[in-house]
Amino acid sequence: MIRNTLRVISTGGLLWLMLVVPQMWASESPNRFAFVNSNYIITAELATEHSFVVNFINLSDFVIVVQPLDFIYKSASGKRYIGQVFELEHKDPMGEMQKYTASMLLRGHSFAGLNIVGLFRERDQIDELSVRVGSQRFYLELMEKNRFEQLVRKIETLDLDSVNVAGMFQDANIRELGSIKSTDGTAEWDRDWEGLITPDGVNPPKAITTPAILLPEKAKKSDEKKAVRISCLITKNGGIQNLNVVRSRDRNLEQRALDGVANSWIFLPATKNGEVYETMIEFDVEFAEPPEPEP
Repeated sequence: MIRNTLRVISTGGLLWLMLVVPQMWASESPNRFAFVNSNYIITAELATEHSFVVNFINLSDFVIVVQPLDFIYKSASGKRYIGQVFELEHKDPMGEMQKYTASMLLRGHSFAGLNIVGLFRERDQIDELSVRVGSQRFYLELMEKNRFEQLVRKIETLDLDSVNVAGMFQDANIRELGSIKSTDGTAEWDRDWEGLITPDGVNPPKAITTPAILLPEKAKKSDEKKAVRISCLITKNGGIQNLNVVRSRDRNLEQRALDGVANSWIFLPATKNGEVYETMIEFDVEFAEPPEPEP
């Protein structure tokens, strides 16, 4: 029974994230989402400022590939946001510990709890949330907290090995939720990613935390725009290496920019074709005016 399996996984933190962590964010973003049909059950909840917990149950007989960039939501403003990486520690083929991965194989009649991290904004104004798998996009239904929690409890009773899914759903009083859209073979299908990934399929590194770097007092008097262009290597674990100044109009600000990025900015690594990889990037660091002293 899935109930027993879920209890085992909860000791590793996956189910605990789904049931406990989102409660801390409930006042900011109460949205919870679910999709249910005879092949898949998908639930999604906001876990932290930068992550969703997605539980994906594959009731079919087939192995599927799930990727973070296939997790897509559209805000009320019309902007779209996609997942960057799964936060999942594992060892690479060289035996080195990695923090992130960009794909997950999910066998038939099995499930996974996935912590999807990304540059998520407008989280309290999600207008549409979907997960793409192969040639289909699964639109999740918005659910109120109590209804969502009732659904989760019902899901825990399911037997993933059952060959009578309809009867299993009936016994658990679970009905189908959400909708499906299949590719029509046109370019319209890929517009979800327009402007979010490169034409060759790269999901570029993203800075998810960028605390302001303050100008020194002596630099405040100038009206000239203060910015330093920096290059660096973003590793597979989101680390920042090989920081260098590419362009600057004020040499006095260069070290401040380098130190500010190295000590306080947080990046997520690039991905492509289901793999996380390291890459060089360039970006501008603009400085903020320090607050005026109180009288």
